[in-house]
Amino acid sequence: RDISEQNRVGIFYSNREFGPRANAVSSIDGRFKLDENWATEFQFIQTGLEDAGHAARSGRQSNVRLDHEGRHLAVHAHVIDTTEHFAADLGFFSRNYVPDSRSTHSWVNYTFWPVDAFVNSWAPRVQVNRVEDQSGQRLLAQFSSRMELTWDGETAFRVQLEDLRERLRSQDHGGLFGNKDFLQQQWRAEFETQMFSNVGFSLRFRGGDTINLVPPQGIEPQLADLFNGEFGLLWRPMDRLRLDLTYLHTELEDQTHGGDVLTDEIVRARWNYQFTKELSLRFIAQQERTRPGPFTSLAHERNLNLDLLVRYVINPWSALYLGYNTNSSNFQLVDTEDGTELIRTHGLWQDGEQLFVKFSYLLQP
Repeated sequence: RDISEQNRVGIFYSNREFGPRANAVSSIDGRFKLDENWATEFQFIQTGLEDAGHAARSGRQSNVRLDHEGRHLAVHAHVIDTTEHFAADLGFFSRNYVPDSRSTHSWVNYTFWPVDAFVNSWAPRVQVNRVEDQSGQRLLAQFSSRMELTWDGETAFRVQLEDLRERLRSQDHGGLFGNKDFLQQQWRAEFETQMFSNVGFSLRFRGGDTINLVPPQGIEPQLADLFNGEFGLLWRPMDRLRLDLTYLHTELEDQTHGGDVLTDEIVRARWNYQFTKELSLRFIAQQERTRPGPFTSLAHERNLNLDLLVRYVINPWSALYLGYNTNSSNFQLVDTEDGTELIRTHGLWQDGEQLFVKFSYLLQP
């Protein structure tokens, strides 16, 4: 509900049942403009979980942020408090939102706008993040510094350095019998541009220390050397067609013995075609391949996912969606005398598909 031009409140409710498990999520959220530069957003969530053989459990999450946006100064402060039994089966939790945690993070960015200089702007930024469990035990302490330079044509270069102290507990990983701390240092570098009318591209690299969370059976998680590269290409061969290509490459190497942990590659292509002002088509094809080394318990994996979506906008406040998704992987489920067994194969086999219809309408009292 819009209270004014820049203030709003909203409510949300979902219920999902799968076999004996039922998960309900309800929330209220809002955004309020405090003055010309300051704004706040909040969300309070209540969840309920029922599962056969277990007592019903409820959880909550409080999510409050404060932001300042100006030509020079930008500030972000964010507090997220999540209880132990918080559960949202259809949600994805990053490290700041996991159950039994309290996250406090903030960053400050200051932009300089030089006149007749080599760059259009340059902006240093610092960020701190601390995550604790509900008893006050530190899970993550993070400090990062970043510099961004911009030019014409939506061209930007960023470089970032990061220090992390991360603690894993026995409940976080089955291979641990107590708490274990990991000191990590990482770097990032990014470049992107759309200076050409029909073509744009981006490059992103990340390296440093990370945790090998899937070591061989019986071995505790250890630090590994990380290298991650991403290349993105945007191409508009005609006004109505847009093609986005993405390639991601990730390598992990064990720091103690120098052996390979894994190599992962993802190739993704996304087509968007606008037939008319009302009718559009989106198609996404993604293939992923994971090649494990001797220092992981992962198996060789291949995956191919195809996603098709047709959208028809009836008017500015209502739309109809028709979608289809199919997924294939390199495994089969085989029935044996001991039960169903998962067998890795060289070929791809369809393991899921989904067809859905969605209608969206905005009520205006």
